[in-house]
Amino acid sequence: MTHDDLKWVKRLLDERKLQEPILELGVGYSGETCRELFEEKGLRYYGTDLEKTPSVDVAANFEKSEDMEAFSALAPFGTVLVLNVLEHTFEPIRVLDNAVSLLRPGGCCAVLTPSVWPLHNYPMDTWRILPNLYEEYARRRGMELDRNHFDFIGKGPVETFRGSSGNHNYPPPCGKPVRLLWSRIIHKVLNTCGKGMFFPSHIAVGALLKKPIA
Repeated sequence: MTHDDLKWVKRLLDERKLQEPILELGVGYSGETCRELFEEKGLRYYGTDLEKTPSVDVAANFEKSEDMEAFSALAPFGTVLVLNVLEHTFEPIRVLDNAVSLLRPGGCCAVLTPSVWPLHNYPMDTWRILPNLYEEYARRRGMELDRNHFDFIGKGPVETFRGSSGNHNYPPPCGKPVRLLWSRIIHKVLNTCGKGMFFPSHIAVGALLKKPIA
């Protein structure tokens, strides 16, 4: 989890978009999770992953619908966090469906995935997910995609980067237009590989999906 990832989750929490109890997927690795963030607020938090470790409260495989029975004593949840998980699965839609199945009506699934990122095999690295996936998922599953929290993480709202045709664009490789123009000129004059950089090397998308009440 990056600093910008955690900042996005904190923003959701500060704006009271996340309800307890909270379940976070993929907490079995040695990196940072959201446990401390929520427990210091006194919110009920549980972590899950494929295998039981000290940081995992419930072991389950979210590619298997039958494994959702493991949460019968805890569900439904107000929030399910799927942060930097879907790219490490073989069936990301199934994982997302099973995560949403554990939500109570009106609950939210906060999802964050890389769209442009170096390979990071843990345990495998299989997908790069784009904004259209979340729009289409919300449409097909009858969920609400919160446009105010649909972001290129650390870059700004996804809607900010639409092209003249209305299609999604990646954020530019640097934020300030003058700096971008100067960079383009320099790279073109010096004939460097940088002249081919049209977006940053690290881009992630965050989406907040709300389960309908009725």
